[in-house]
Amino acid sequence: FDILYPAQDAVWREKMTYSQPALFSIEYALAKLWLSWGIQPTTVMGHSLGEYVAACISGVFSLEDAIKLVCARGRLMDSLPLAGEMAAVFADEATVNAVIAPYGEDVSIAAFNGPSNTVISGVAAVLHPLLQTFAERGIKTRHLAVTQAAHSHLLDPILDEFESVARTVTYAAPRLGYVSCLTGKTVQGSEVQRARYWRDHLRQPVRFADGVQTLFADGY
Repeated sequence: FDILYPAQDAVWREKMTYSQPALFSIEYALAKLWLSWGIQPTTVMGHSLGEYVAACISGVFSLEDAIKLVCARGRLMDSLPLAGEMAAVFADEATVNAVIAPYGEDVSIAAFNGPSNTVISGVAAVLHPLLQTFAERGIKTRHLAVTQAAHSHLLDPILDEFESVARTVTYAAPRLGYVSCLTGKTVQGSEVQRARYWRDHLRQPVRFADGVQTLFADGY
């Protein structure tokens, strides 16, 4: 209860070790509540951590294995130095890429959320002046209250260990339609049943906007 509803000064509420399992729990519980009401999905999709819920609901792995992965994800992210930050930039992909290009790998796109909503992630010391650059161009930004630069090169040191945990999970083909936010496309093969998929899912950008377009094209 204290983790889901932290006190105002609870410094650990921003820890991935706690926030990742807490977020998964809320999303999974909500999905199960809708199912209990008779709302039966035909296709699932989840944004970043939310894809673990989508995978669990569609039968890709069990609840126990989902929790194992989510807890490992949070624990390993917290093992990294607090050197990264994230921010939402209310501009299109091309505009954002043009601004961040000179900084190389220090800052990259972490999520494509919509035509004018792009999340960047990377080294905090670089991100701060970048946000000022966007402001000078009249582009609004919003700093994200997270302690790690998800979906960036700063996560590279933990990828091998996370993949080793993912190899211990039992996978199955999804029983529902499944749109991947790693590719933005409907899963046709067995890619989500591989540990490598979940490693790449942690590191590569979230293609949520593409996933929404895929759903729309399929009549949802």
